[in-house]
Amino acid sequence: MYKLEHILIIDDDQINNLFSQIILEDANVCNMVSVCQSTIEALELLRSMNGNPDATFPDLILLDINMPELDGFDFLERYHMLGYNNLYNTAISMFSTSNDPSHKERVKHFSSVIGFIEKPLSMASLQNILAQQI
Repeated sequence: MYKLEHILIIDDDQINNLFSQIILEDANVCNMVSVCQSTIEALELLRSMNGNPDATFPDLILLDINMPELDGFDFLERYHMLGYNNLYNTAISMFSTSNDPSHKERVKHFSSVIGFIEKPLSMASLQNILAQQI
């Protein structure tokens, strides 16, 4: 099975983060999992990795939509504005409990978004998103 190098989870829900980490570890689909509890923290992490030969930029980002301060769409705007979508082959999957059709419409403007995962992460939804990413 193809294994990703690095998956980044961006979610302010600690319980969901722990559950997602367990699923990712059990699935053995990547070598490293990072967790950020805010989009600001995630942007800082990505900034520190950008151009650093010792850092592994994420192959896949699981991005929560609803978060305080900057939400998932704010993150996407900054991610694209910083040009990461052109520099790295990172796929982003939106992570949400909501089935709001306007969210699916909004992500069409972001080429790096490959889909949606309904919370909580399951083995089936993980396999589905990985199949789209490979």
